[in-house]
Amino acid sequence: MNETTPYDEDRGRFSRSGLARLVLSDRSVALARTADNLAVTRYDAYTGPGGRVSEAKSLAGLAGQLLAAAVVYERERGSSWEEIAAYLGVDAAAAEARFAPETERWDRAFEVPYVLDETGRKRVPQLPEAAYDPENACRRLDLSAHLRLRGDDKHAVSAGVRAHAPLDEASDPALHDMEGTIQRAHLEAFVQLLTMYVHGDLDGADADVVARGLAGTDGTDHPGGWFTHSLSGTTQAIELRVAHSPGGDGEVVSVVVAGAQFPDLRLRVDTLLSAFAPEAWH
Repeated sequence: MNETTPYDEDRGRFSRSGLARLVLSDRSVALARTADNLAVTRYDAYTGPGGRVSEAKSLAGLAGQLLAAAVVYERERGSSWEEIAAYLGVDAAAAEARFAPETERWDRAFEVPYVLDETGRKRVPQLPEAAYDPENACRRLDLSAHLRLRGDDKHAVSAGVRAHAPLDEASDPALHDMEGTIQRAHLEAFVQLLTMYVHGDLDGADADVVARGLAGTDGTDHPGGWFTHSLSGTTQAIELRVAHSPGGDGEVVSVVVAGAQFPDLRLRVDTLLSAFAPEAWH
C-alpha cells in the first residue's frame, strides 16, 4: 500500500513530536468534555442504576489514554524513561514495560500507516485521528481552546506544533472559510441548522433555494461551478457555497461556509462538517 493521500502530505508539515502533541491535546479535550457531562446533575433522575459508575469508568479509561499519549509525546520530544518514571512513582524499567505497547504501536504506525480491513478493500489508518489528519485536528482544537479559554489566542494549540502559525485573522483569509463534504441526503438538515445558528428564519426557504441552486454545479472554478447563498439572521450573516463534489456521483456535496467569525459559531459549523461528512456514515 504505497499510494499516498492528501492526509499524508499534511502530516509531512508536522514533526513526529508535533503530531504526538496533537494527540495529547485531542485526548485532553475528550476527557474534559466527558468530565463536564458527568458534573451535570439535572438528569440524574433519568439515569438508570449504576449509570454514573459507567460514565466514571469511561472517564477513567479516557484518563488512561491521556496518560499514554503524554508518555508517547514525552518520548518523542526526547525525555528519557528515567525522567518519565520520576512522575509515575516507578523506576525506569517499570515505566518502559508499562508503556512499551503504546510507544511501539506509535512507531509502527509510521512504518505501516495503513492496513486493509477484513474485506481487503478499505485502508484503515493506524495513527490516532489527530495525528492522521493534523490540519483538521488543529482547526478543531484551536476552536475548542478559543471557546473555552475566552482569550484572544486563536491558535492556542496549533501555534506550538506548526512552524508558522497565522499572526492574525487578516494574515490568513482562509481562516474565515470552513470547508468540507457532506452527503446530499443531509444537505437540507445542514442548511437548516446553519440557519438556526445565525438565528434566521426556519421556514425552510433557504434550504429550498440551496437545493435548487445545487443543480448543474460541478465544483470547478468556471462560472456556475459553485452556487452561493447568504444566510442572514438576527445575530450575524454567513455565506454558504455548495457544489456537487467531483467523483461523488451526485451523492456528495462540497460545502464552504464563509464569514463565521465568532468562535462559538465556528465550533458549531466544524461539528456539523464532521457529523455530516460521508465517512461518518459508513
